[in-house]
Amino acid sequence: MVLAAPWVARGVTSVDRWLVRALLGPGTLTQRVRDLEQTRALAVDDAAARLRRVERDLHDGAQMRLATVAMHLGLAKEKLGDDGDPLDVARTRELLDAAHRGAKEALVELRDLAKGIHPPVLDNGLADALATLVAASAIPVELSTEVPVRPAPAIETIAYFCAAELLANAAKHSYANRIRIQASGHGDRLLLEVGDDGVGGADPARGSGLSGLAQRVRTVDGRLEIASPPGGPTRITVALPLRA
Repeated sequence: MVLAAPWVARGVTSVDRWLVRALLGPGTLTQRVRDLEQTRALAVDDAAARLRRVERDLHDGAQMRLATVAMHLGLAKEKLGDDGDPLDVARTRELLDAAHRGAKEALVELRDLAKGIHPPVLDNGLADALATLVAASAIPVELSTEVPVRPAPAIETIAYFCAAELLANAAKHSYANRIRIQASGHGDRLLLEVGDDGVGGADPARGSGLSGLAQRVRTVDGRLEIASPPGGPTRITVALPLRA
């Protein structure tokens, strides 16, 4: 009994320790709360970053162009004179032409900025939005969509921007000859798969935008999986809930 007592005591304490951890330690609910707190913090940071980006684009882009338009119109008004014929017709025409060009460029920038916030094509559904992306791709893309239940607008927006970013990455880094995009609904999940026959080696740590996509996907309790061995092919899967 003297020899067996330490082993018996160790077994009893091991069982006791396991019971204490199971009853008093962090459970599934606690871990879920931690995950939700983390995703909430990611969502807040992502929203703040997007607001700063919109503010910077407005300040450095459209606002500067509109200020230039106002300056050109003011100079043209001075060239016209207070009454009678214009003092410098040629110069006035140049200023008005410059103001006209600046106004059109500002409209283009504002349209692109609005499209970056919420693409209007998403109002018709994710399938039409993906078809628009495919039509503008420099690399041939095979598109397949089968989503019986339409996702929430926020989920569609995330899926659209994920597809746009992954297409841009493939065009820049993959040297692919063909890209395949498949969007499908499985129960209460939306799966977006983007694959190419390029050189592979996609790595979130190399600044390709994949880490930002993974962060955006996590804000709605989704996940991003990357399969991209050196030499290819690359397949990236984005799994999202149908409802945020």
